[in-house]
Amino acid sequence: MAPVDTRAPHARGAPRALDVATGLGRNALALAHAGYRVDAVDISPTALHEAARRARRAGLPGIRWIVADLDRWRPQRGLYDVVVNAFFLKRRMFPALRAAVRPGGLLIFETHLDAGEHDAGPADRSRRLRPGELRRILGDWEILYASDGLYRDRGRRMALGRIVARRPRRLARTAGAARSVRPPRRSTGLPRLAHRK
Repeated sequence: MAPVDTRAPHARGAPRALDVATGLGRNALALAHAGYRVDAVDISPTALHEAARRARRAGLPGIRWIVADLDRWRPQRGLYDVVVNAFFLKRRMFPALRAAVRPGGLLIFETHLDAGEHDAGPADRSRRLRPGELRRILGDWEILYASDGLYRDRGRRMALGRIVARRPRRLARTAGAARSVRPPRRSTGLPRLAHRK
């Protein structure tokens, strides 16, 4: 994924991050290394135990490992400066992920795409994004980066949908309808997030 600066632009203590379906925690560790207090959620206690061991070995405090079934668990609204969802797709969670991001915060999403081609992703097309789906879901946010396409990862072809979007800081009311007011553009640039967990 293209680099984007995920550092929070304010000084109210360590910024908060959520890593959804963290697996072995590579993205959680990268966020903790960047100075975030991280909530890392996964259904597998075995994976989280290994992730916690890696965090201890790397000297990275500030990660809370949460064993939870993402069919039922939902994050707290407006708590996180950054929410990362990599290689996990549960469409029912989109509203909760949007709501978990603080105004001005980022949602980073990357997973398999249904590009109509044979690749290394899941055979079940329902476990893949549709082209343009992330842009449609986040159309009222500031899109910092978005791409649907084929990529190579360690010699394997993968069709991926990727997006980095900033939640509007406030909503303005115009003629009875709400519309987003985008914050001024900043130079952006994210720690590279792991392609694999």
